[in-house]
Amino acid sequence: MTIKGLNFVKTCGACPEQYDVYNENHKIVGYVRLRWGRLSCEYPDVFGEEIYSVSIGDELTGCFENQEDRDYHLNAIANRILDKIKQSEKVGA
Repeated sequence: MTIKGLNFVKTCGACPEQYDVYNENHKIVGYVRLRWGRLSCEYPDVFGEEIYSVSIGDELTGCFENQEDRDYHLNAIANRILDKIKQSEKVGA
């Protein structure tokens, strides 16, 4: 699914719900995972800087309960990733 120009590719069909996020140049710019009731995003990839973290449901929650929650959080994550991309572009300029 594409959100704000970023491509969220679901990499697990069960629990945990997780995504690799790619920019328009097909470069990975995020790793998103919902497991044990914690949704997080690391930039630019797994083991990168954690830029988003919230508790969802209980300690057994491993996927979103509905599309509305998924849309809300993935949009918020897209905003954070885009902010990080802008910051890194300023540093590289």
